[in-house]
Amino acid sequence: MQNEFSTPPRRDFFPVLAAGFFALPNLVFLFGWVRPEIGVPVAMLVVTGVVWFALQKNGSSCRAALTPKSLMLVLTVAFLWTLLAGVGGVLPQSSDYIKHNLLFHDLVVSNWPVNYSPAGHDTYLCYAIGYHLVPSLAGKFFGMDAIAPAAFLWTFAGLFLFFWWAATLPGTPGKTIAAILLFAPTGLLWKLFKDHGIPDFVTTSQLEPKLLYGGLLYGESDNFTRFLYGPQHALANWLGAAMLFDRIWSQKNPRGVIFIWALCVLWSPMTCCGLLLVPLAAWRRVDWKKYIEPVNFLAFPLLVVLGVYFQGHLPLPDKGFIGAFLPGMEWVLYYTIFILLLFTPMFFLCLVEQKEKILGELRPLFFGSIVILLLLPLWKFGIAADLRQQAGGPALLFLALAAAGILRSDKFTLKKPLCLLLAGSLLIGALFPVVRPLQNLTANSIVYSYENIVQVIGWHTLPDMTDPRFDIAAQYQGRNDSLAVRRLLKKTPVTEP
Repeated sequence: MQNEFSTPPRRDFFPVLAAGFFALPNLVFLFGWVRPEIGVPVAMLVVTGVVWFALQKNGSSCRAALTPKSLMLVLTVAFLWTLLAGVGGVLPQSSDYIKHNLLFHDLVVSNWPVNYSPAGHDTYLCYAIGYHLVPSLAGKFFGMDAIAPAAFLWTFAGLFLFFWWAATLPGTPGKTIAAILLFAPTGLLWKLFKDHGIPDFVTTSQLEPKLLYGGLLYGESDNFTRFLYGPQHALANWLGAAMLFDRIWSQKNPRGVIFIWALCVLWSPMTCCGLLLVPLAAWRRVDWKKYIEPVNFLAFPLLVVLGVYFQGHLPLPDKGFIGAFLPGMEWVLYYTIFILLLFTPMFFLCLVEQKEKILGELRPLFFGSIVILLLLPLWKFGIAADLRQQAGGPALLFLALAAAGILRSDKFTLKKPLCLLLAGSLLIGALFPVVRPLQNLTANSIVYSYENIVQVIGWHTLPDMTDPRFDIAAQYQGRNDSLAVRRLLKKTPVTEP
């Protein structure tokens, strides 16, 4: 592993395509939502940053070239992953598509920026809409029927870019991609405990606002489930992590890194918290002074705009330290059980690495990923452990790459007890990403189209999403008296969605 990134550099178009992919929704947002005197200059800075990625003389890569065989593999996997995750509605979708399809509807039929005042809600749409904006723009031009194919193509494009990057990393492309897709914590053990464990836990672990155990109830972190429920966050954490790794770790060059990070914020702010793992782990690898350069400074006007936009968000009650959700010191017991049952593969990866010293220069990123995953459950933010699920994505990706590196090492052999335990824990973890697509195909027969949402549930827009246990719609709205509405967003005629 020591010299895996020391092969001769060559011209690489992945960075500019990935930067353009992240930048496009930001440009749509700046031109379509933000007042021209603010949005147009900031949009020009975003274009400047992408052009720099296209023209940079040092736009070379230490990764392998994408061979025709690897290209076919990447296209196939990206297509199947998009299809199986329910994007476009060809195959069954998760219940989160109630939100996605309502959001697409509101973005298509309403003037931008979307405002809900006519429907009796003094709020505006305030959410991580980066993923949704491009398909919605297609819907505005070609009608609602264009949303499904546009979302499919948009997701496929992002996955193609990510798997392109993965296929050109050191090692066999197929094995690297398989490791990423199949790597998962031992969620099956945690699920068994939730269903049949301590009686008091089983009795009270229903979806109640104060009993979500600081985000411990939701333990399934396999990559398929992430894409099934939140493709917007999953794409951002995979592709964003790939971009930062490519710049900081492979090339040891932080130029443009802050700019890329800023482009990801509109996609998923909490994922961006997890992406900070890469520069933190590389603090000895890269001189911090190298971050102070022109391309990175292009990020700050965009960050100010997005900061003002998200600052207007409605306050969320479901946040706080895990101890606030459990009486006394009970949180210590449940947190410990959660960590032991869910993160078993990480423990064995750590033990094998400590003994065999296989990962070399990737060690800081590997151990940093473990620390991040241990700390995230201690703070709950969002109804369904949103902070942990989204911010933990980059760490899981890097652990998957570490697992792939350890498994292909000559030092790994099933004759060693630790290696055997690691292999067993990885197989248990892989059960979820293997079974979940089949489970979704066979057990999920509900069609979450907009028409069905209206007819069956009676919800017409995002603010209509109500539940006696918690305010679902609060996650997607901002205050109309906020600075964003008063000074940042356009004053467009408001339509009734």
